[in-house]
Amino acid sequence: MLDQLSSLTGWARHCTFGLRREWLGLVLREPQRWAAVGGLGTRQIQSLARWLRTTGLLDQRGKATTLYGLLEATWPEARLAWQLLWVNVIFNFPTARWYALRMGLGEWDTLQLRTALQSSVPRLAIHTVSNAILELVGLLERTPIGYEFGQGNVTTGRPRRVRREGLRDVATPALLYAVQRLFLAEGRPHLALGEDLVWPWLLFGCPFEMTLPQLAAGHAPWFSLDAQGLHLHISMEALRDVALF
Repeated sequence: MLDQLSSLTGWARHCTFGLRREWLGLVLREPQRWAAVGGLGTRQIQSLARWLRTTGLLDQRGKATTLYGLLEATWPEARLAWQLLWVNVIFNFPTARWYALRMGLGEWDTLQLRTALQSSVPRLAIHTVSNAILELVGLLERTPIGYEFGQGNVTTGRPRRVRREGLRDVATPALLYAVQRLFLAEGRPHLALGEDLVWPWLLFGCPFEMTLPQLAAGHAPWFSLDAQGLHLHISMEALRDVALF
C-alpha cells in the first residue's frame, strides 16, 4: 500500500483550506448562489468547490449526488452523512488515506505529521507536504469528522496537536459503503484479509473484531466474508448501482 500511496496525486488539492462545517451549511442554504453570497474569498471558493467533489456531494459534472440529498435531509445532525463523507475523503484524498492507514491511532503535532508524510512520500515537495497537512488538519478541526467521530480531535497551540481515537460505533451503512468503495477501487472480486488495503476498520479506526460481525450482520447479499477475506458476488458494473443509503 505504501508504494500505491506514493504513486497517487492530489495530495494538496484544496488551496490549503480544510473543509468547514459552516461551508456545507452555506451550500445547503444557497445551493446555486453560495459562491456569490457566502462572503468567501477567491481561494476559499475554489477550495470548497473541490471539497464538494472530494466528499462526493457533487459528481464530476457538478450534479448533486444521493449523498448530498442525505446530508440535506438530515442536517444539522447528519450522523450517517458525515461518516459517508469520511469514506469518500479517504478514497479521494491521498493525504487522508495516508493518515488513516499509516498513522493509525495516536496523537501527534502538525510538525510530526509533516515529517511523517515527507518520510512516507519523499518525492513530495516541502510546500506540498505542508499544504497537505494544513488541509487535512483543517478538515478535522472544523467538521464533526474530527472531534465527534474520532478521526482527529485538534487542540489549538503552536503547533496544533491532533489525537485520533477512532470511532467504535460506526453505522452499518457506512461500513458497507466502505466495502463497496474498496471493491471498486481494487477492481477485483476477492480481497484477502492479509493484504495491505483500505479496510473499513482502518478507515474508521474501529476494532477489527467488532467490525467483521457487524458487516456479516448487515445482510448485504452482494458480498460475503470468511476467514480468508471478502468476496464479491456481483459484477463491478452492478456493484456501482448498489444503493446503501
